[in-house]
Amino acid sequence: MVEVLVILQLSISAAERDAVMRAAPPTQSISNRVYVSTADASAVPRIASMHGVASVLTHAESSVKQSNGLDDTEALFVDAWMSRLGQVKTRRGDQLDWDTPPMQPPDPKR
Repeated sequence: MVEVLVILQLSISAAERDAVMRAAPPTQSISNRVYVSTADASAVPRIASMHGVASVLTHAESSVKQSNGLDDTEALFVDAWMSRLGQVKTRRGDQLDWDTPPMQPPDPKR
């Protein structure tokens, strides 16, 4: 399963929208035409070729056509989704035992 960003065309019919949402059910959405879903990697090309779909992006693809007619809120949602793709947090002490220096043990129970 891969996370995908689905952008539907402005002119999509209700029946086409329902078909796309059955194939790639929304897990997060900002509008009735821009949402995040999870799908089998092998199903992504089929979803992208469905009637009414403007774009389907995966983590490997990160370009959105500016001609998709996104409003400001939808564009912000897309930008936020794309910006988190490259983020990897590193934390001091990751993968170490809790008592490895310089980490401090938790406060004793009272």
